[in-house]
Amino acid sequence: MMLANEISNLRLQLEDSRKHCRRLWVDAFPSDIIDPIGDMFRNEDLFRTMKLSGEQIKEKRLKLTGPVLERIHHKVVMMMQDTKLMANELMRKAVNYTLNQWKSLRNILKDGSAEISNNLCEQRMKPVKLLLKNCMNNISSLIESCKLNDIAPQDYLKHLFECILHDKDCDKKALLPCFYRPEC
Repeated sequence: MMLANEISNLRLQLEDSRKHCRRLWVDAFPSDIIDPIGDMFRNEDLFRTMKLSGEQIKEKRLKLTGPVLERIHHKVVMMMQDTKLMANELMRKAVNYTLNQWKSLRNILKDGSAEISNNLCEQRMKPVKLLLKNCMNNISSLIESCKLNDIAPQDYLKHLFECILHDKDCDKKALLPCFYRPEC
């Protein structure tokens, strides 16, 4: 079980690292980095089209993607030494991120079943994250309203959630902090 969790964590780390690395380079826009990253994605499309197993993909990645990664690394190290190039904030950010995440970026060579990108997962999680963000904003607003009305936020939220969870027949207006009256 622990090995499965470690593999899952490894996959999440490497997917997230590759996506962010690519985005930073697209923003900075040097084609000698973007094009090889594009080659890696084209390789992955080819592997999917060929319907290769995870182990076969791992072998292909070692053979095709490994050298691409090494070229990228060499180029990034050379860029890091160019002070004029590093004066560009986007370039500096992309170079630093790539070098700091290099170990994670190379993890794709260790597991053929890991996706090269987690964009689909991120797209599916976006509505959930947005809902969570909105909920947090609403709760923050309720807490601030409680403070403005001299109400203990914890007591108010407890009452509010009890009414909602237990489907109590509460007056909706009375659930607003400005109309809430603590029960004695």
